[in-house]
Amino acid sequence: MLKLSTKHSAPFITSSPSTDYGDIMSDEDTITKAAQCITQGDFMGAMVIFEAHVESNRDDPSGYHGWAESALFEIQENGNFDEKGNDRINEGQVAAYFKKAAALDSESTEYQAAYANALIEFDRIPMAIRELKKLKELGDSSDDFDVTQDLYQAAKMLIDNIDFKTNFDRSEGFAKQFLPVAVEFALLGMGFASAEEALEYLQTE
Repeated sequence: MLKLSTKHSAPFITSSPSTDYGDIMSDEDTITKAAQCITQGDFMGAMVIFEAHVESNRDDPSGYHGWAESALFEIQENGNFDEKGNDRINEGQVAAYFKKAAALDSESTEYQAAYANALIEFDRIPMAIRELKKLKELGDSSDDFDVTQDLYQAAKMLIDNIDFKTNFDRSEGFAKQFLPVAVEFALLGMGFASAEEALEYLQTE
C-alpha cells in the first residue's frame, strides 16, 4: 500500500510538484493515477507517484521504468535546464532507473528497448549499442519476443544522433564508426536475419 503526499518529491528534482494525490491507494490504483498524470502532461506528478511506488516495492520493475519514462517525457517536453542553466533532472538517475527495470525483468523487451533508447537520447552511443545487442539476443532467444520494431526505431534514433553530432557529414570519423552498426540494426529491424542476407537481395540481378 502506498501513501502519497505533496511532501514526497522525486530525487534529483529541484522543485516538488504541488499536486495532492490523496490518501492510501492500491498498487494498481497508483499506476493508474500515474498514467493519468502522464496523459495530462503532469510528468513531474507521475514521477512522485512512481518514486513512492519504488520505495514500497523495491523489486517491482514497473516503478523504476515508470519513473524513468516520466522523467524522460518531462525532459523532452519541457527541457532539462532551469533558469541558472543547471539540470532539473539528473539524466544519470533516469538511465539508472531504466537499467534497474531491465535488470529486474531480464525477459522484458520493453524495458531493454527503453533503456537502450534512453542511452541514445543522452548521447551515450557505445553503451546504447551494447544494450541494443542485448535486445537482439533477447529476441533471438525465443519466438515469443519480436524486437524488430524496437531495433528499427533505435536505428533511426542512432542515425539521427550521428547526423546531428557530425552536422550530416557522414565521412567524419564518428559517423564512420557508428553508422554501419546503426544500418545493421535497421536491417534487422526490417526483418532480415543479418546484414549479409539483406546484401544478397541487393546483389540479385
